[in-house]
Amino acid sequence: MTPTPPPPAGRRQVLAGLAGALGAAAAAPAQAAFDPALFDIRRYVYIPSATTPDVTVIDADTGRIVPSLQTDMIARQVVVDRATAKLIATDAASATVSLVDVFAGTIRKLALPAPAERLTVGISGRLAAASDLAGGTITLIDLNDGRVDTVIAGLPRLRDVMFGAQDTVLYIAAESLDGIGVIDVANARLSHQVATFQPTRAGVGALARTPNGRQILAQPQGGGPISVLDPEQGKPVAQLAAGPGAAGMFPSGTGTFLLVPDNDEATLSVFRTEHLENPVALPGAAGMIGVYTAWLDSVAFVPSAAGSRLLIYDLDALRPAGEIALAGPPLRGAVTPDSRTLYLPVRDPPCVVAVDGASRTVSARFDLASPPLAALVAGGWGICH
Repeated sequence: MTPTPPPPAGRRQVLAGLAGALGAAAAAPAQAAFDPALFDIRRYVYIPSATTPDVTVIDADTGRIVPSLQTDMIARQVVVDRATAKLIATDAASATVSLVDVFAGTIRKLALPAPAERLTVGISGRLAAASDLAGGTITLIDLNDGRVDTVIAGLPRLRDVMFGAQDTVLYIAAESLDGIGVIDVANARLSHQVATFQPTRAGVGALARTPNGRQILAQPQGGGPISVLDPEQGKPVAQLAAGPGAAGMFPSGTGTFLLVPDNDEATLSVFRTEHLENPVALPGAAGMIGVYTAWLDSVAFVPSAAGSRLLIYDLDALRPAGEIALAGPPLRGAVTPDSRTLYLPVRDPPCVVAVDGASRTVSARFDLASPPLAALVAGGWGICH
């Protein structure tokens, strides 16, 4: 594929500023460093294994693999928290969570009331929610103190969980709720519901924030029109067009775009923040599993598991810009905080590819000893949220 021209000078200057800010943060002294180079958690990409307790660590600044970490479990899910410099991992075989200090390499294991199928870290980085979706139980974990804080039980069967501003509330999508549920974290109870723009037959299936971070997006179970909810007013304020095959809602890093792939129609809908009512539909593919924006939101990468390929979109021109063939089915990836590089894991053969946002080509490949679970970056690309 022919490389694209370099970005405008303004974009290059902003990217240089981002890189400088990250470099200044990296100069701060580390505490009990597991690796002397681990001064800033944001420069590292973490790839937990799906079959072993190992976590491969890539230094995004040097493009090299550094000493690995251990979770002491075969993880079901792993997230990374920038504020406390921890990996949080749930056990696929038991009701256990591991808190891994990425600087010291130490592990603290906590017992949960039930196995957690979903992990969510709060906006402040102080709390994590480990959710037993089928059992309707959310366990709040204090990441600063490394302990279970609160158990919220007796909820309907859960579908999605998301923290609100300041981590004082949790929003839930659940069976038997007409809209979304609002949980008061301090009182550990479901306080009220916020209705969707129009009643849905199967309720809400997924939650996200609008690109500006101020409102909530609620997608019906099984897809369909997306409700925009105002949490301060406690009511729906708009509805976005989406079909039954809509597969997630993805705000871009700067908050300029909302991107919604549709696997039934094989399209990617691009909403601009200032004109959410007028999306642009671009050709997509079957089996799209996420959207990643890079290079200051000038490009979007959309992996297709069905075709083992990475679709490329020029967001400045709002048009397709080619594709990259992958060695196998892609998994969940992450974009570096400076928006330069997407790290995308591949299940088989087990590897991670680094995709450069400027040239829109693969810049490196890292072969792995076992199948990856995901690629994680602390404080990945996103200015507004």
